[in-house]
Amino acid sequence: MNTHLPEMLPVNGQRGFTIIEIVITLLVSSILAIGIVGYIGDAIEGFAASGNRNKLASSGRNVVDRLAMELHNAVPNSIRVSTAQSSGDQCLEFIPFTGASNYRDAPFTGSGGTDFEAIDFNPVLTLASPAGQYAVIYPIDTQDLYDGGSPGPRALIDEIEDTGGSDGLVTVRLDSTHRFSRRSPVERLYVADQPVSFCVENGQLFRYEQYGFQSTQCTPDTASCLPATAPNRTLISLNIDNNTLTAFEILPATLRRNAIIAMDLNFTDSGDEVRLKHEVLLRNVP
Repeated sequence: MNTHLPEMLPVNGQRGFTIIEIVITLLVSSILAIGIVGYIGDAIEGFAASGNRNKLASSGRNVVDRLAMELHNAVPNSIRVSTAQSSGDQCLEFIPFTGASNYRDAPFTGSGGTDFEAIDFNPVLTLASPAGQYAVIYPIDTQDLYDGGSPGPRALIDEIEDTGGSDGLVTVRLDSTHRFSRRSPVERLYVADQPVSFCVENGQLFRYEQYGFQSTQCTPDTASCLPATAPNRTLISLNIDNNTLTAFEILPATLRRNAIIAMDLNFTDSGDEVRLKHEVLLRNVP
């Protein structure tokens, strides 16, 4: 006699999941979910970091391009840099020119003169009195260029007048009697403005102008030297960490090339860093 009870089957003829199977399924699903969430989180974080670095690189490139563009219009041998501080603070100074041509009869002898002729500027350049700009001839010594005086390479212009006609000449009238110290081998004449400075200070880059010629280079630490407010003090960039770095360096000219300005700027934001190194070849010659 068979004493075994018949096996109990579900009413619909199908078996369900056991508790162990459900627990294992939940565990595997949780592991997969954690992995997927981590992968998505890393992807989002990487995308954000990449976007931030691209933003820093773009901002840094704009700064470097602006510096390079302005340096291309610097009077020869007018560039000087201050000593880089351990914090990275440093200044670059130069004299921008607004026009260049060739002189005809500039005063180089005796007590000098007050006017001379120059070949027409291209593009056309005339200045009404008082011009507030400077005639520069053969600036081969940086200190002489900033010191001024007569004889010297720099003289204040009163006006530049084109008297008309087809002679192709303009008259440059100086503010006072001046004698230029040296003749240019190519008779080059520059019409220059006041000096400009770019300074890295406290993690920011500022541009300074309209502070006049100073025998000793100004820095933000020099009292009553560089402007303290806009419009002559302009913020160019934030988030610069140049600690222990030299932002600006002059590589002197050699027999095979002109001088080079080397720039090294480290831009930072939210833990990301983009360090840009760039060199600008100074093509202008006295």
